[in-house]
Amino acid sequence: MASSRTKKKRARAALVVVLCLVLIIAVVAAACYGLLTRRLKALQAGAGFTFEYEITPTADSPALYTILQQTGGTRGTVTGKYAPDALQLSISAKDAVIPADPLTRVWVSSSETLYDAGQLYRNLRTSITNAYPLAGLLIPDWNLGNYISQSQLASLLGVDAAATSLQDVTDFQLDVKNLQRVTPDDAKDGYLYFQLTAGSAGANAPVLVLGLEKSQFFSDAIPLEIRLSIPEHGVSIRLSGTVSAETVVLSAPTSRMKDEDIQTLVQIRETIQSVLQFVQTAGESAQPAA
Repeated sequence: MASSRTKKKRARAALVVVLCLVLIIAVVAAACYGLLTRRLKALQAGAGFTFEYEITPTADSPALYTILQQTGGTRGTVTGKYAPDALQLSISAKDAVIPADPLTRVWVSSSETLYDAGQLYRNLRTSITNAYPLAGLLIPDWNLGNYISQSQLASLLGVDAAATSLQDVTDFQLDVKNLQRVTPDDAKDGYLYFQLTAGSAGANAPVLVLGLEKSQFFSDAIPLEIRLSIPEHGVSIRLSGTVSAETVVLSAPTSRMKDEDIQTLVQIRETIQSVLQFVQTAGESAQPAA
């Protein structure tokens, strides 16, 4: 009898220990889930970021990729901030034809994409006049609005407006309940990868995969790898850097080009091409004489 009672007491004690362990695990799991949820909500509310990027084509001669390739901007550094409804970034490319910092800026909201043509032009003009000082007499200073809209840029390039818009990248939802675990090619050691859901699920919807370094997720600056595929533009973008949650207030650029300025921009572009052609021709004719 005494032995039977002892066994029952031991069994009850073991059961209590197991229940305590289960309770502790449940509490820890709930706490971790809470921390994860709060962390993701903080990141979704706003953040700053710095990434090294590389863009590769997934189709034949996509419009934006062709421009970046011609200017040497298919790889470089992108810094910026984002809020739930907007994204503001600056692009620098050390291999660019114009190695300026920043090369240009981009604003993306749910309704429009704006490109800082003024910054790009000033960098281009400075690059030319530094090499050929007299060209400054022929190439005018920029006196238009700084930002060109997606429709204006499409008109300038002679392409469809869809080829110059980036609004789809603002549709992704950073929700812990809807993160899909994936294992991409060339996955980094120590990283967990998740595919985010987007508002659009069509064949041309962008695909975004986030790679989080497990040991650094709760650091102030979180190491992050981003793989973004945009079928609409025929490109795949790979970024590696850090993101930090912060309070962000973004305002759309107010210095914008007018539609009637597009023809002026066309004339400026033709002037630059003529000046460069003249300088190159003069240089070639001067070489035999030397």
